Amino acid sequence: MNKKLIVITLVAFTSVLGLYFGLTTGGSGKSDSTDSSSDVKETEAPVVQPAPTPDASVILDGSVRYQTIDNFGASDAWSMDPLGKHWSEENKNQVADLLFSREKGIGLSAWRFNIGAGSNETDGSIIPDPWRRAEAFKTSESGDYDWSKQAGQQWFLQAAKDRGVNTLIAFANSPPVWMTKNGHAQPDPGVGSTNLQEGYEDEFAAYLIDVLEHFKQEGLAFDYISPINEPTWDWNRAQQEGNRYNNDDLKRVILELHRQLKESGNDAQISAPDGVEITSLLDDEYYQMFAGGGQYGSGANNLGTGKYREYIKDLLGDPELKEAIGNKIASHSYWSDYSKPGDDRLSKLRELLDANLKKYDAAAKYWVTEYCILGDYGPGRDLGMDPAMHVARTIHFDLTEANAAAWQWWTAVSKVDYKDGLIYTDFKEAGDEQNILTSKILWALGNYSKFIRPGAERVALTGLNEEAASELLGSAYVHEGEGTVTAVFVNDSEEEKRIQLSLKGLDASASIAALESYITSEGRDLARGEDVRLSGDHTFEAVIPAKSVVTLTGVGADMNGNGNGGEEAVQQNVETSPEAEEYAGYLFSYFTGEGTPDGEQVYFALSEGNDPLHWKELNGGKPVLTSTLGEKGVRDPFLIRSPEGDKFYMIATDLKINGDWNWDRAQRQGSRSIIVWESNDLLSWSEPRRVEVSPEEAGNTWAPEAFYDETTDEYVVFWASKLFADESHAGDAHQKIMYSKTRDFRTFSEPQVYMDFGYSIIDTTMIAHKGNIYRFTKDERDNQSASPYGKTVFQEVLGSVFDSGNRIIREGVGGLKGVEGPTVFKSNTEQKWYLFVDEFGSRGYVPLETTDLDSGVWTLSPDYDLPSSPRHGTVIPITKSEYDAIYAQYLSQR
Repeated sequence: MNKKLIVITLVAFTSVLGLYFGLTTGGSGKSDSTDSSSDVKETEAPVVQPAPTPDASVILDGSVRYQTIDNFGASDAWSMDPLGKHWSEENKNQVADLLFSREKGIGLSAWRFNIGAGSNETDGSIIPDPWRRAEAFKTSESGDYDWSKQAGQQWFLQAAKDRGVNTLIAFANSPPVWMTKNGHAQPDPGVGSTNLQEGYEDEFAAYLIDVLEHFKQEGLAFDYISPINEPTWDWNRAQQEGNRYNNDDLKRVILELHRQLKESGNDAQISAPDGVEITSLLDDEYYQMFAGGGQYGSGANNLGTGKYREYIKDLLGDPELKEAIGNKIASHSYWSDYSKPGDDRLSKLRELLDANLKKYDAAAKYWVTEYCILGDYGPGRDLGMDPAMHVARTIHFDLTEANAAAWQWWTAVSKVDYKDGLIYTDFKEAGDEQNILTSKILWALGNYSKFIRPGAERVALTGLNEEAASELLGSAYVHEGEGTVTAVFVNDSEEEKRIQLSLKGLDASASIAALESYITSEGRDLARGEDVRLSGDHTFEAVIPAKSVVTLTGVGADMNGNGNGGEEAVQQNVETSPEAEEYAGYLFSYFTGEGTPDGEQVYFALSEGNDPLHWKELNGGKPVLTSTLGEKGVRDPFLIRSPEGDKFYMIATDLKINGDWNWDRAQRQGSRSIIVWESNDLLSWSEPRRVEVSPEEAGNTWAPEAFYDETTDEYVVFWASKLFADESHAGDAHQKIMYSKTRDFRTFSEPQVYMDFGYSIIDTTMIAHKGNIYRFTKDERDNQSASPYGKTVFQEVLGSVFDSGNRIIREGVGGLKGVEGPTVFKSNTEQKWYLFVDEFGSRGYVPLETTDLDSGVWTLSPDYDLPSSPRHGTVIPITKSEYDAIYAQYLSQR
């Protein structure tokens, strides 16, 4: 049974105080997964009864594909430097979580880093606001680089990387002041076509590449470099850094940078031209189709210093320039967020932009690299839903009419009275209150950025009026790698709309059992709503309230429409914590080996507070859980907390070697079942139950573990089995890692192969961190010249549980041979991870530790006192109340 996972995400912008989807019974009603600091109001009625007939019957057709989405992002100019320098670590991390974390915020997938020009030192009188000045890494032609500059921006750059942002973009508003004609970071009327000194294209390119190479060495490689920002504008005496370049100036800079990038071997791509508005991009003939005549004349075009327009023609239409920038045109989307009679910028202008791009390359790509609300609606800070709806419509048309592959907001944090920020603060200088104010624009963008991930493709969504004047808009996306489908509805009306959604172009057997909902409205900030289920006619019916944001997530089958896709899973990949209180210690479950009659049962130990290296054995060092089922012994106990935090499942190998001692029998005719216990408090446990999970050709079921997949509301359970040719279990076979899925550890999906290396591997364990999965497995081969890492543990990194692009980070983890039974967990108190491995022929369990999961470098902990004779088990974090209750039951009378 070869299934493929699909996640359906419907995002609707509406404004009634509630949400209803047909057949809502059975929804989990789980709590909001977004950051608790967002001050969510719970004043809305959760259910609005549906009207008898839908306002729109919508079809999502996965067989019709458009552009591939690269990212959603924002920039660090100008606020992140003062915040990074002067704010507390707690507040900086809160801002970073809101921007970059998919668990606590909106999960941006791109971050733009401003390479400062040095106006901080030279332009105090021209740029009075210090937040609009910037430092430079080099302040004179003969000076040395000072990489301590822009320290605040560097903090947030690292924070973005740490939280899984996978596209980093460096951009320069002006060349360094020592390369400019007037010695300032903005031109004046006397500098001519550009403020860059004549012949300094090579120095400018070399400077940018030096910056790229430095950060690459720091582990912060930029994917793109944008050397020029809004070359169209004149920037004369602007109160911020900026520079104009006519088209000839622009070409010289781009070609020289391209030449030096190739020569240096740096693989960053050039992003250009970052024009100020869509109309500046168009060929004159396309501009005339839009405006009815004339040519684009704004900005520097009226200075008489050259041409500052027709960027598509002069870049994509020039083979040499097209090679330098690829097939991508990057531009800003200012003054394009309205539709008026005779001036339809939302729809008509973007249609012409797309046609103009395709004139030169059918595969041409368009990136929106900057936008905020300007014009008459720009002034006045507004954290509410009205500007969020304005932005939602703009995003929609950029994605559906201009076929934008990326969409990036201007400044992530603002302190001014303007509609230019995602987050706002009243902080201005050191000593001021460090307040954090989230806008509805932030959360509305999150309904796109959190769910439409890099690599998604836009697909057809029909049944709605897509004119600019339409109050109900929609778009849809699929992601092959993550197995996701996303539909975004923008309801800008004052009335709720009932939508009936059908799926087409997916596997005929696709069945989406349930939908999760996430809501942004006047009273909710991307908050988790009620779950709903598929109706009997295989449609989803939703009453979408007016002016709010709703995201629905569900599970189905192969979205390719061919019925033979491999299993894919979306994993939030976050280290979860209980909702009410912080962790205060650890619980260690393990068995002690086959050397004693009761060693193959479940033992517990409690850490000494938050010290994971020193332990107290519970129950007087005797088993806490015992099995009289199956083989009447259990090994490799694995303990997992439910996502709600209120239930625990213990699973273990059904195997007893003591008294039998026949390892061949254990692998050839062993149990195909696991033993399961449940508990609500880690003190009282259910009776054990035996559940068969392996197929009949399996000779054993060893070391079961589980990993929770938040997007499907299922546990992925995996274990090692020898799979023989048939049920006789004759002949040779090797151990493979198998998996199955369950929601309740009672009913399991059909088992399938998860990992097959062509030789025996066992004892897989994994942990999620910052958007990746780190997987540890024992190489079961003999340790010899042909297999030098036999009987050692190897470490891999994956993008998700079922990511086929797994990469081995380290073989022979810790330099230890003769080890098995790895268990990995994160410290409760610091950025450190522990990996316990069983040195089965020597010391038994020993702890290794690292501060960098990506490094693969693990060192033996210098001081530790583990329980007596622990073997393959699990360490989980526990709260103070859980810790105190366990201590009271087992240790208070000692």
